[in-house]
Order: sequence, then C-alpha cells, then structure tokens
Amino acid sequence: MDFDCDLRAARDDEAEAVSQLIVPALRESNARDYPSEVIERLAQIFSPAAVLDTMGKRKVFVAISGQRIVGTASLDGRVVHAVFVAPDVQRRGVGRRLMVEVERTARNAGMATLVVQSSVTAVPFYVRLGFKAVRDHHYGEEHTVIMEQPLAAI
Repeated sequence: MDFDCDLRAARDDEAEAVSQLIVPALRESNARDYPSEVIERLAQIFSPAAVLDTMGKRKVFVAISGQRIVGTASLDGRVVHAVFVAPDVQRRGVGRRLMVEVERTARNAGMATLVVQSSVTAVPFYVRLGFKAVRDHHYGEEHTVIMEQPLAAI
C-alpha cells in the first residue's frame, strides 16, 4: 500500500529539514554497501547549507506527510540527483512517486532520457523503474552506477 503524501517543489526554508531527511537515510540505508568514511563524507555534502545552495541550482522536490518531509529528489536538466526517502517509509511508494514527478518535469522540458548516478544500494529501485546500467563509476571507495532511462513521449 502506498504511503499518503503530497509532492511539491521544495522551499528554501526547508533546506535544514531536507538535510535532516537525507543524512539518516544515508546512514541507515547505505551503510551496508559503503564504508563509514564514505557515508560521513556524503553526509557533509548534504549539510543544510549545501542543500540550500543546491535548491538555487536544481529543481528540488519534496514529499510531505502532514508537516514532515519524508522524501526528496532533484533534477538538473536530464540528470536526477539526491533521491532519498525517510527510512521508516521506504518501500511504500514515496520514491516511485517522486520519480514520476521528476520524469514528468524532464519530459515537459523536452528531455528524451534521464540519467542517474545511483548508489549501489539504490540500483534495484532504479531497475524497477526501467533504468538500465550504463557503466560503473568509482571515486575512491565510493562505487556508483551510471544508469539511464528513455522517456516515453506524452
């Protein structure tokens, strides 16, 4: 059963709440696939100040349940970034709904494909959405998978 939430563009005053969603998701969901040093480096990349800076450069979406941000995703052209769902509501449709919004936005902007640099942890999620692995990417101990998905015409 899908989790009940609303989707909308993130507001600048939500940068801290978005950061507070991402960091626990990294620490809980990605910890089995990455060493703690990688997780902590990534946690710094998603500080409130960094999230606020990102909001000025990309389209950032949030999933809201009540007053709580339970998911986020962002889009920069055809590139998907930072898709995270609160650990306690993962596997309940929040990420899929965010990706539907990302796909709609990209399609409306004339994009023919989406690209994501996926964590090893998220590869099965993206495969279920129709993404295909294109190549592996390594940055020190951080292993990611570049994935693409063609967007169907409306």
